[in-house]
Order: sequence, then C-alpha cells, then structure tokens
Amino acid sequence: MTEELELKAIFSNFINFVSRHNRLITIVVIVGVFSVVLFQKFKTPYYETKAICTSGISEYERQEQVEELSQRTAIDLINYLQINIENKDYAELADLLSVDLLIAEKIKKIEAEQLYQQDMNEKFYAINKFEIYLTVFDNKIISELQEGLRYYFLNNEYVRQYHSEYIQSNIKIIKDIDEELQLLNNIRKVGAENHLDVSSVNIVTGKEGATISNQIVLLSQLREEIKTKQKLLEPLVFVQDFAKVNQKEDEVLLWSILVGFLSFILGLFIALIKEVKK
Repeated sequence: MTEELELKAIFSNFINFVSRHNRLITIVVIVGVFSVVLFQKFKTPYYETKAICTSGISEYERQEQVEELSQRTAIDLINYLQINIENKDYAELADLLSVDLLIAEKIKKIEAEQLYQQDMNEKFYAINKFEIYLTVFDNKIISELQEGLRYYFLNNEYVRQYHSEYIQSNIKIIKDIDEELQLLNNIRKVGAENHLDVSSVNIVTGKEGATISNQIVLLSQLREEIKTKQKLLEPLVFVQDFAKVNQKEDEVLLWSILVGFLSFILGLFIALIKEVKK
C-alpha cells in the first residue's frame, strides 16, 4: 500500500512538473521535430532498388557449391565496391565500372547478399543466386550502373582468366565428344554393313528414375548441357534487372518520432535546471 502511494506521488509530481513547464517543453519538441522535417526536405534525396543475379564464377573455379559458398566470389566482388564508396574514392569506382565520375559520385551504397531456400525440414541452404542492393542519389543512373557492373565482372583479371580457361576447356570437351560420337557412328555403320550387333549400350540412371541406354544419346545430351552452360553462365547475369524506382526515401516519420522523444527529454532537463535555479 505504501509503495502504491509513493508511485502515485511520484507520478503526480511528474505531471505537475510537466504542467508547470509545458510551454518550454512544447517549444523544445516543436523545434526538434521542425529541424528534422526541414533537414529531410532540403537534403539530397536517395533511391533504393535491388536486382536478382547469378554468376558462373563458381563453375569456372570448378568448386562444389556448398552452403555459404555457392556465389561467394561474386558477392565479395560486389561488396568490394563499397570500400571505394565509403572512402569516397569515386575516381577508382568510376574506372572499375567504366562510368562517368559524376555518376560514380551519385552512388550511396551497394551491397550483395546470398539468397537461400528453405527445405521441408525448415533448413536454409544457399542457392546459385544472390541479390544486389543499390542506393543512389539519382534514379536515372540505375541502368548505367547495371551495365557498369557487367563491365566490372567481365574485365576483372581473375574472372577473365578463369572464364577464358572455362571456355577453352569446354571447347576441348565438346571436340572430344564430337570425335567420340563420330567414332561410335562409324562403328555402328560398319557393324550394320557386316550384320553385327554393335549397339552402344550404357545404362545410366537419370532424373526420377529414367534411364539412358545409348552412349550416343548420352554423349549428345552431355554436349548440349555443356553448350547451354557455356552460353548462359556469364560472369554476371541479371535474372531480374534493377527495379526502376521513382519514390525517394526520406524517413521523416521515423526520425520525427525519435527526435521528438529526445527533444522531450531535453525539455524536461532544461525545465529541471530552470526550476532548481529559482
């Protein structure tokens, strides 16, 4: 009972204190919130967008796509650019992306994150795609930056060397497959002319239990898979382009609430000092 009375007295004293100095506290809060609104109104607006990407770098490196690593190299290359942005080294950034210096200066932030998928056991595992988050001060430069990122990957020395080796390796494999297919066709042709059974049999279990029972078909399928990968697995591929955004980010409401609360605390502190001095 005594504690309840004490709490009631404290609350009553606080209300009376605020009431006595409500004008001062209100002025401090209004000044704080107005300052936020004014700052947000005149500051440079920025725009946020994102894109979904994939990269063939992990395939070039011949690494198994294990969890957390499936697109790690590509993600690290994107996040490396943020170092230049934070250091305001826009000349280097413009050179890496092959864009004008004025465009590089309008980049506020760039960041890449691995995408995950949840299985039936509610376990998340990495997939071969990632998202790029882009924040710029001018929404008209987004498409140019997208092309700049492609240039950045294609002209990275590490990626270029691995990509070249990957292409050359695939060309050799495709050539070997073509030669093997030609040899198998010749053997079957000769066998048919001499009434011999030389069918190319090689039972291989495929997806969903399907079987492939002919070496020629198997090799042909493998060749087409290699050609498809070689064509599609570029160093950087945009599965979904950066969204075109027109709405600027201002965060007026969030900052107004936060500054309003801090201004209220400041007003109480000033009022307390004022009352103590009396």
